[in-house]
Amino acid sequence: MFLRSVISKLASSAEQAMVKVVQTPRFLHTNALVGGSKGLLRPAGLLRPLGTVKSVHDTKAKGDDELVSFLTEEIATEKKNQRAGPLPSNLDGFEIQLDQSELTFTKKFNQEKVVINFNVNHTVDADYADEQQLDKGGQQAEKDAEMRSRPNFEIEITKGNKILSFSCSYLQDAGAAAADPQQDEYPEDAFVIDEISIYEGEWNEQTYAVAGDILDGYLYDLFMNMLEERGITNEFAEKMSDFATDYEHKLYTNLLGQLQGFLTSK
Repeated sequence: MFLRSVISKLASSAEQAMVKVVQTPRFLHTNALVGGSKGLLRPAGLLRPLGTVKSVHDTKAKGDDELVSFLTEEIATEKKNQRAGPLPSNLDGFEIQLDQSELTFTKKFNQEKVVINFNVNHTVDADYADEQQLDKGGQQAEKDAEMRSRPNFEIEITKGNKILSFSCSYLQDAGAAAADPQQDEYPEDAFVIDEISIYEGEWNEQTYAVAGDILDGYLYDLFMNMLEERGITNEFAEKMSDFATDYEHKLYTNLLGQLQGFLTSK
């Protein structure tokens, strides 16, 4: 009896202690998602009012603000240097078609169709032809080199079902050589023929092509004369480079504007 009485008292004391624990909880239970886990127990003093919780998406990156600020200044500067007015739709008899970075120049010559294709992506480089000029004392004075677009271009002359194709590229120092009075009396070409091929239908990997630099010199000159008769002269090539430069600059300025819009959009 004594042992049972002792056990009964101990059980009663334990029950009272449990009641005290239940009556004075240290943690609150919530069915809301707290810290990413449902039903997580957290000290009552650490719970925040919902109105003070900020999402990480509400915080704007400092780097984005700096980039937007720079783009604002850069766009203003580029627009000042941009060619005034719209670009021409015709250049020396060639109709011009624009498709983003792709450009196509087309004209008719007798029974032939002459097409020039090129892409202005990755074509801008410094114009070393104008990098130096004579100062008042006759000495070479350096100045900032102008950025110009000199794209590789394809010329296709179509007659019937045959296509004569020329792959061409600009000479980077052609302008400098032409401006140098110590050069030969014949100015250097503005561009060179890199490759020649002839085929029917669509060009493919099996089409034979010959490199321009292994052609007989006289034959090469005859090909250049052939292109010149169809309006593709050194002067035209420089005008085409001017057009490509202006058009690429417009695309670049537009890209900056799109970047700014992307960063400021919500």
